[in-house]
Amino acid sequence: MSSSPDIPAIERLQDAVTDGRAENIRYRQNQLQSLHASLREEAGSICSALAKDAQSSAAEVETEYYLAMDAVRHFYDSLNFAEEHEKEYAVTHGKDNATRRLGAGLVVIRPTSHTRFYSIVTPLAAAISAGNCVIVELQDTLLQVDSVLRKLLPAALDINTFCLTKTIADSSILETALLVDQTSASSSANTSLTTQMLSSTTKRTVAIVDRTADIQAAAKAITNARFSFGGTSPYAPDLVLVNEFVKQDFFEACSKYATLAFARESSARKVSGNQSEETRKAVKDAEDRKQVSSFGSNYFKLIDILDRSTPLMDMKISGRYLPIATCSGLVDAIFTQQFENPLLAGYFFADPASAKYLAHHLPCHVSCLNQIPVQLLVGPAAPTAHDADYLYRYSKGMFSVARPQYVEPLPEAFTKAAGLLARDSKNKITPSAIRALAVKPLKPTGQPKNEQLGFFEAGFLTMASITLFGILPIVGYTTWITSRKAIEFALRWRQQ
Repeated sequence: MSSSPDIPAIERLQDAVTDGRAENIRYRQNQLQSLHASLREEAGSICSALAKDAQSSAAEVETEYYLAMDAVRHFYDSLNFAEEHEKEYAVTHGKDNATRRLGAGLVVIRPTSHTRFYSIVTPLAAAISAGNCVIVELQDTLLQVDSVLRKLLPAALDINTFCLTKTIADSSILETALLVDQTSASSSANTSLTTQMLSSTTKRTVAIVDRTADIQAAAKAITNARFSFGGTSPYAPDLVLVNEFVKQDFFEACSKYATLAFARESSARKVSGNQSEETRKAVKDAEDRKQVSSFGSNYFKLIDILDRSTPLMDMKISGRYLPIATCSGLVDAIFTQQFENPLLAGYFFADPASAKYLAHHLPCHVSCLNQIPVQLLVGPAAPTAHDADYLYRYSKGMFSVARPQYVEPLPEAFTKAAGLLARDSKNKITPSAIRALAVKPLKPTGQPKNEQLGFFEAGFLTMASITLFGILPIVGYTTWITSRKAIEFALRWRQQ
């Protein structure tokens, strides 16, 4: 593989985009069948490479492989030949094809290093299922999984619609392609949703633990998320805000679950954490300034934040470090700390009503209540400029564009306007008739009349009701007592 893109290979893909070769549903099905078969046959070498690259536990390796294979199966199952064939020829039978979508054309995938196998295979399968030609950038690295994929993918997929390259420097190619950049630190102001899909790698993930939460379940889920996969997942909690009334119980539970998890694992897994020099330095500086205290071992650390002015409150964390800060309640957790809008993800542990309140007021690309789903820990950060795909990070719709077709007659409201503009002598539509339709009142909402009141009117009636049913009885009773005593006094005076 040369240091620059294989120009003939790129040209082959561009020609395939022009003639629409990847749009045929049978072609897409066959490509995904071949991809899945190759990944099945090389399961041993793939998992061995993953274990060597990340020094992960067997459980983490198998989880990544399983979820990647499940993604290929999901996108293959999304292709329904009978349904797509019917939609394709709908207009020939006088029916609209309003949901018609076509592949974006040429897709370039620039993968992240975190769970790299999943991060390559999932968007690749999604792009193929949508009918695209795909280029995957694999730069020179020491990763074993890259070596495996360099041999496997070109053999499994059609060279006319797929290729590998180290990098693409030609801006003219990127301008016409849909770029899936999982390594992007921030999105450009000129980014178009139709041409770039940039992972939000700097956006943070926050967990909030309320006093109403199941503390043991929350601690187990949060420590597992933060310390799994070497602590490199963008969806691992970067900060935990825990209610002050349960802070001690939560901290002890986190310590217990983290210690048990590492005690069960081999030394191979233990050495893979805490690899971020930036995070390590930030923690040490905070310790030196007495802003935090830490507990743990060489393999993980729980960071107890004593001073909320520490930079750790605003950092994207990498490695097996779990910063934990105190909050006084739900309002403090939401409004005191300044968060990104949106956060990459929010995990809210509380009773249903409190969790709903947190999820409602804290803007998050994905909000999870009383759980941290395993599939979020595997793969890249999602592009927050697009709708979230909770299960697979990418959807087929992200790799396609809407191209609807219409043949059915317009609804009545529009035919009347067309009839007026046609000025046909046989047409009975007149300007006055159109005006009458235009000013026709909207249907009532169906709400009771008292709910139709404005804010101030409703407030006035509320206060009037309080006065009528609260104050007036007191005034009436006081008046009656006073009148009675006055009458008694007058009678006694008269008798004298």
